Amino acid sequence: MTDTGTTTYSGEYEITAWDAEAYSAPGSTGELSRVRAEKVFEGDISGTSTAELLMAGNDVGAGYVASEQFVGSVGDRSGTMTVQHWGVAEGAEAASSGHIIPGSGTGGLSGISGKAIYSQDPDGQHRLELKVVFTADE
Repeated sequence: MTDTGTTTYSGEYEITAWDAEAYSAPGSTGELSRVRAEKVFEGDISGTSTAELLMAGNDVGAGYVASEQFVGSVGDRSGTMTVQHWGVAEGAEAASSGHIIPGSGTGGLSGISGKAIYSQDPDGQHRLELKVVFTADE
């Protein structure tokens, strides 16, 4: 296998659907929910995705873990890939990180792997930055 180098791509996205179902346990100190979210991406990362999230929240903080199936293009390559990511927030402080599942890329995204960084600007704009490597057979 050969490594074709790390490249950074960025895009903005809009959450177009948010279907939440609470499942908090009696006596818990916060809300637990399952969410199915849909997104539309523009920029170097262009396409759509569907994510399944498990979320937890209370008056102090919140967190989530997600598996997300992306269909579209990254740079000039088109296909599908799966991203697994997480985030934690406490007050105004937030952290989020994730990774492209190795081997999940299809079509032009075959061989993709790398890091995914989800963020939100103070004005509410959602962003995704991918730092990826495409591995090809020798």
